Order: sequence, then C-alpha cells, then structure tokens
Amino acid sequence: MNEAYDITERECDECTVCCHTLSIDTPELVKTPNKTCVNLKDTGGCAIYETWPTICQKWFCAWRKMPNLDDSWRPDKIGVLLEFARENFPAPFTDRVGFRLTILNKEKIGKNRKVAKFIIEQINNGVPCLLSFGLDENTEPVPAFLNFALQKAVKSNNINAVLRELVKVVEVCDKRPKLTLKIEDGQLVAASE
Repeated sequence: MNEAYDITERECDECTVCCHTLSIDTPELVKTPNKTCVNLKDTGGCAIYETWPTICQKWFCAWRKMPNLDDSWRPDKIGVLLEFARENFPAPFTDRVGFRLTILNKEKIGKNRKVAKFIIEQINNGVPCLLSFGLDENTEPVPAFLNFALQKAVKSNNINAVLRELVKVVEVCDKRPKLTLKIEDGQLVAASE
C-alpha cells in the first residue's frame, strides 16, 4: 500500500483485535491465532512497543490505511478485521492485491450493510475478496473466496441478498475442518489431534 494513503492521525485506541486474532510466525515473534499476544498489556498497548517486531511495525489493518473508511470501521466496532491480502487467489485474480475480511462476530454479519456495500464495490471493481471465520483459540480461521461465492448476489446489486449469502458463507466456514496450531521449537506447527 502506498505510504501516501497513511492516515497518521488514526490510532488504534482501545482496539486490540490484531493482537488477538492474527497468527504470527517470525523469528522475532510467534503467536497462535485467536489467542491474545503475551505482549499486550492489561491496560492496552504493547509492552514491547519500543522494540516492536518488524511484523507489527509494518502491519496495519485497512481501516488505518483507507481514508474512505470512517471510524465506525475500527475492527472492534464493526466486528470485521479488514486487511490487505495477497493470497493465492484463483484465476483471473492471480497476483492481485485484495482484501481479507476476518469475521469477528458471526451474529452481526447478516445485518452489516456497510460491509456488504464494501464487498459489492470491491467485487464489482474486480478486487479479490476473501472472508475468513473461526474464533476458536489456537485455530486458524477458515477462508472462503467471495468473488465466486457472492457473484450472483453482487450482480443483483441487492444488499439483502449479499447479506444472506454472507451468512451462508460464514456458516460453511464454521462447519469446515479447522487447522489447530501450537508453538513448538519457536515455530507454529499443526497440532496433532
């Protein structure tokens, strides 16, 4: 993302979603998904902020980078962690930068018109969008590629149809087998069942 789009005055404030939701596997820091980082202070903020790992210094949620997303898009408020993604998207989206929307509240997604409008706009513009859902501790959220899953609903330009389909996608993700991770020898590895 171009640094010209940084919104320097936009701060995380009480939001600590990324410190809990994301998995990290770097030489500097290893953290399983959906488990609070050991460096997050009880009062908020990072206990090692002065020596922050590179991964934390360079990572920003899309809300911090995109001026068209107002303060209601802060992840803890909207219930979605929106981040830039360069996944192994299928053709014709290969090698494009898109978005990952990690759903933080399964019950609210069916009513979240802002998120539905955002998804409609991105898909109509050919931007790859990936939804992920899974809230279990140490378990990687399950992804679903939205451009194909929501194609018919987006084409109808009906927000309610998109919301209904989003609920279905979250349900499918919730029922899929999950990858549970653990830290072993300073790295993330799949936990054996």
